[in-house]
Amino acid sequence: MPTRLLLAVAALAAATSAQATTFHTIPAAYANAEANSLEWVAGTGSPVRQQTLIGASHLQPLLGRELLALEIRRAAYNQAFQSATCDWIVHMSHAARTPLQAETVFTANQGADHTLVYQGQVTAPASPANTSNSIPWTANNVIRVVFHTPFVYTGGTLCLDILGTPISGQTSPWWVGDAVWETGLAGSVVEVGQGCGLYGGPSKRWAFADAQSLVPGANAQFWAYGAPNQFAAAVFGAPAPAPIPLQAFGLPAPNCEVHVDPAAVLAVVPMAYVPQSHPLWLEGRADVSLRLPAAPWLYGFTLTTQWFDLIQPATSNALRWSVSSSAPTLDLAHLDGVPGDAAGNLTVHLAPVYRFEVR
Repeated sequence: MPTRLLLAVAALAAATSAQATTFHTIPAAYANAEANSLEWVAGTGSPVRQQTLIGASHLQPLLGRELLALEIRRAAYNQAFQSATCDWIVHMSHAARTPLQAETVFTANQGADHTLVYQGQVTAPASPANTSNSIPWTANNVIRVVFHTPFVYTGGTLCLDILGTPISGQTSPWWVGDAVWETGLAGSVVEVGQGCGLYGGPSKRWAFADAQSLVPGANAQFWAYGAPNQFAAAVFGAPAPAPIPLQAFGLPAPNCEVHVDPAAVLAVVPMAYVPQSHPLWLEGRADVSLRLPAAPWLYGFTLTTQWFDLIQPATSNALRWSVSSSAPTLDLAHLDGVPGDAAGNLTVHLAPVYRFEVR
């Protein structure tokens, strides 16, 4: 073969190789294996905004490459998934913070290069029941979106932002994607005493905390139930050496006890009980989120929280809680919320499994 022809063939082969696309799964361990959890897919059943911060540890093979498409694989489940069509708006950016620095406000996590990569309809396929530990990335198992604008990854944390809106008459009651849950990582919650007043049933338990949220880098979740549209306060501080009758503070509240040391109160958070949407749910709910920095000094940190109903008056059961003794290592953060809301629910121990097509 003439030398010029050999050079031309070599150049063509090199160009073809440079343009070849490959796939990269995040986390990579689940490229061919089922992860251990599941996550709603935005827009397939209800309007949802989902933002995921993907740490640099997952992205080294993508440095300098174009991200061309995104795929979500169905979760292993012994149930057929009904197809759905929804509208998606997808943005990507190099995030302003790492996963363990993530904020609950969506815009706080976006980078300066916040880019619209896709806007249009997305199809979640009809998918037969499948409980395999290795569900393939095939058309009947995968939601796939080809970006209108490829995104070049240059390093650091990647911010993927999906706004999903259902299309009337084309929703699915159950289409969930594969997700990973970092197990063995949680704080602890110990109840102290009983509540009093009109709520909490026979046990008078009307205050709660999510132990799974008590990890560095997460938003600790506390909530209580009471009369809709009335007011309460969540009090955070050191435990009282012994229960203190609420009547000792001049309040007509027999059988109500204070379990937070009045001399060691760190924060008082006033809240209103928000009415619940279900017509049979007569109580309101008040929620407090407490940002836990991803700092070693916080490992094992302990406080007591108790709610004070300002109308009855009454006290809740107290919660003596501790932060986990280590930080998450998943290097992913996931923010889930309602479109139009500025903030959402943040998790640093649970995130979807994604696959990117890259060039």
